[in-house]
Amino acid sequence: MRLKRTQNDFRVTELFDDTRLLAAGPFAVYRMTKRGLTTFEAADILATGAGVERSAVAYAGLKDKDGVTSQIMTVEGGKPVTFRDKALTVRSIGRSDRAIESKDSRGNSFEIVLRDLEADDMRRIRVNMAEIKKVGVPNYFDDQRFGCLRHGQGFVARHLLKGQPELALRALLAAPSRYGAEPVEKFKRGIQDRWGNWSELASYCRARRGATVFEHLNANPGDFIGAMERGIATRERTIHLFAYQSYLWNKAAGLFVQEVAGEGHVAWMPCDAGSLQCFRNLDDEQIARLKAFKLPLLGPGLELEPEAAKLYQKVFRAEGVSMEDFLAMDISGFRPQAEERPFMVEPEYLRAAPAEDDEIYRRRRKMRVRFSLPRGHYATLIMKRLCMPTEKDYVQLRMWVARHPLDWPNDKGVVPVGADMHDRRHWSERGRESGYRSPGSQTERGRDNFGDRESGRDGGSRRPSWPREREDREGYREGGDRNRDDRNRDNRGGYRGGGDRDRDRSPAWNSQSGGGQRGGGDRNRDDRGGYRSGGDRADKPVWGGNRDRDDRGGYRDSENRDRDNRGSDSNVWGNAGPSPPSRSGNTGDRPAWKRDDREERPQKSAWKREPRSGDSGGSKDLPADSPWKKKDDHDG
Repeated sequence: MRLKRTQNDFRVTELFDDTRLLAAGPFAVYRMTKRGLTTFEAADILATGAGVERSAVAYAGLKDKDGVTSQIMTVEGGKPVTFRDKALTVRSIGRSDRAIESKDSRGNSFEIVLRDLEADDMRRIRVNMAEIKKVGVPNYFDDQRFGCLRHGQGFVARHLLKGQPELALRALLAAPSRYGAEPVEKFKRGIQDRWGNWSELASYCRARRGATVFEHLNANPGDFIGAMERGIATRERTIHLFAYQSYLWNKAAGLFVQEVAGEGHVAWMPCDAGSLQCFRNLDDEQIARLKAFKLPLLGPGLELEPEAAKLYQKVFRAEGVSMEDFLAMDISGFRPQAEERPFMVEPEYLRAAPAEDDEIYRRRRKMRVRFSLPRGHYATLIMKRLCMPTEKDYVQLRMWVARHPLDWPNDKGVVPVGADMHDRRHWSERGRESGYRSPGSQTERGRDNFGDRESGRDGGSRRPSWPREREDREGYREGGDRNRDDRNRDNRGGYRGGGDRDRDRSPAWNSQSGGGQRGGGDRNRDDRGGYRSGGDRADKPVWGGNRDRDDRGGYRDSENRDRDNRGSDSNVWGNAGPSPPSRSGNTGDRPAWKRDDREERPQKSAWKREPRSGDSGGSKDLPADSPWKKKDDHDG
């Protein structure tokens, strides 16, 4: 399963109340649609275009870089901006008397494509979607909040609480990242090699990130807190504080979910900050308890309910730090603030379009999912919940989010160790190596998804999703070679049933052949209405009546010439004249419309062209048996 495989696979539109924001005033309001840009980068471009300082640009929230995202920004003063290129479109939507605030955002609308799906993936999505609509999802913070973990920095706030400011500063400036660009990683390696030599580092980082930090340390050795406050942007420090605060909330929320769900009903979802507890098969009392629980983000001055305080105390004991020390942090950018947060989230308008063929991953499917969420909630969390295993002891799943792999935890919440992150195969392909049988497999029919072990077939050679026996769906011709072109189609009526006739090289058909074939006397197509019963329109020419046209086969009844010229048993003039030759090698007499002696073809009427010398004058002089003589002579 893959999210964000292309930029168009993840679309986000910010929803806002224009009646509250739009008004006459000095602030210009813009709709920013960006591809592959962060919110900060888009704001910088807007400030440059308007000719104002970066601080004059405001927005309601941050949007993901990986995708096509649309959000509102305001600019105080400056000149009007109209801009459009592949990465960014700036469109003016009005004026305002104030800058936009977070409370102006009503949430976001999402359209997400999930790729590389098999049948069991789609089954789980449908089952889980019904469960989400009934219960909701615990409102965890997802991977986007924990970029510090993905890029190797860890929780800087935890280092500070443990009295390790040097480790915190070193992680901020020089932690290696598996996702970093090579020039950046090379620069960070240079900082690691010179760490402790502040004068050399000040020279090495001149005019680059960290220069102010090392200049301060060169003048004040050991003052790592002061160096951090002077050399690291406040916005960056605040992001690291929020990451740790969100991690603490996730851990406390997971403990409560596990307590409510009870033994045997806990399920898990992957996350960079640790596995997240979810649930299966809750009763009404458990659902009501989850929806009524309140767990705010921890901050000073907050009165916690006893149950919430108990959960936070458990989390801090596991962290090895004190909750009191966290609340008393007094470092610029690292001062926590309390915030209310709903414990459960219920996506609005959750729906999924029918599955389609995946144009990127052959023989796989893709599904488009749409929903809306309030501000501060994570769409990727909803997608994880949709894909979550529906049974215990499920095979190991893997979800790719852009280029980042997430392996599903087992039933104990542990991610298997030693998973090959470079193995990009679908989980079902990897499951064959261990003989995995899907929960949706048809083992009760005597077969599995990945091969017939009793007959010694290769486990990697997949069977089709329908049985091979002809009598089950009349799908294969009798005996011998079962080619794709030879099997019958039972759901559209386009292929013939039974026998050893090759579809592309068949002789003329007779009315005693199996259902669904061309030329059958009692052939009726009940699912598309495209075929007619044979034998009831023998007196009509091919251009008269209701000539059948089927876009998926193009067949007509036994008296009409077949549209694709594959083995029809009549000519263009209805029953008159000899039958056309089959493609099996018989020659026979060709009908008039295929003869080479063109003088025997019917003479066209004079109204079809200008009269020439020698013409008899008009249609009244045509031969009496000409089909062009009078249209009224024919039916239709």
